[in-house]
Amino acid sequence: MKTVLEQQGFEVTITDVDPAIMFQAIANGDADATVAPWLPTTHGFLYEEHKEDVLDLGVNLNGTKNGIAVPAYMDIDSIEDLPSKE
Repeated sequence: MKTVLEQQGFEVTITDVDPAIMFQAIANGDADATVAPWLPTTHGFLYEEHKEDVLDLGVNLNGTKNGIAVPAYMDIDSIEDLPSKE
């Protein structure tokens, strides 16, 4: 995205931030855009919180999925088998 925007004449600054901070920054005008949110699932609650103050330009990537996988070499079969940090 950075290269595409620069080719269109935009000056681009990329900054890694927490998604909650990014939504807040866009909503209050401190940032211009993000292409990172996973909507409607992972970051949907942040969009709902700020939807009156942001402009959703639509999907930039179709068919994506996220999840957790357990490699076959592990001695566990699911996330529930991971030790807790109690």
